Amino acid sequence: MAAKYRVAIIGSTGRGDYGHLIDTCWLGQAQAEIVAVADDNPEGLKTAAERLKVKATYADYREMLAKEKPQIVSIAPRWLDQHRDIALACAEHGCHVFMEKPFVRTLEEADQVVEAFERKHLKLALAHQTRYSPKVKAVKEAI
Repeated sequence: MAAKYRVAIIGSTGRGDYGHLIDTCWLGQAQAEIVAVADDNPEGLKTAAERLKVKATYADYREMLAKEKPQIVSIAPRWLDQHRDIALACAEHGCHVFMEKPFVRTLEEADQVVEAFERKHLKLALAHQTRYSPKVKAVKEAI
């Protein structure tokens, strides 16, 4: 059997909760195993751990990245004021990232994150599934 990718989730339930199933999308993937979750909100951390069926929990995502050494990280906070710092920490630890939208606050932050991922040859994907929604096409045609 092929090895599974080690996946970790970073959330912040006190600041907007996890968005658009960016955390639970890994549960049905045969090649992925969620190994840990980090959330700075104790209640949210407990709820996320139960939802994701994971035992390793952390209040500090930096500690989780160092100890668990995930290959892929879902960055789940909806509020983008944390995205840059979390993404840069993931790049520093060699983690590919699947991130909630919106991306970051400024073009400068976007350039910093993209450069960090390019330098380490890491993949960075943004959850922007609405772009492909048939409803968007219908609205554009109506306009």
